[in-house]
Amino acid sequence: MFVLEVSGMGCGSCVSKITKAIQAADGEAKVIVDRAAGTVSVESGIEAERVGELVQALGYPTRISR
Repeated sequence: MFVLEVSGMGCGSCVSKITKAIQAADGEAKVIVDRAAGTVSVESGIEAERVGELVQALGYPTRISR
């Protein structure tokens, strides 16, 4: 499991978009979003860097926090 620090997640729609994007790339991914902390915890077979790119492509600045 790895954690992404994600800026700009202000609403439930943001959470939904991020979760769907990650799960579209890996249908088995477990995604836990903590909007208040600005983090997305991910358990996936996809590398953290790739997941970060997926989230950034949605317009959310992202940093991998291990």
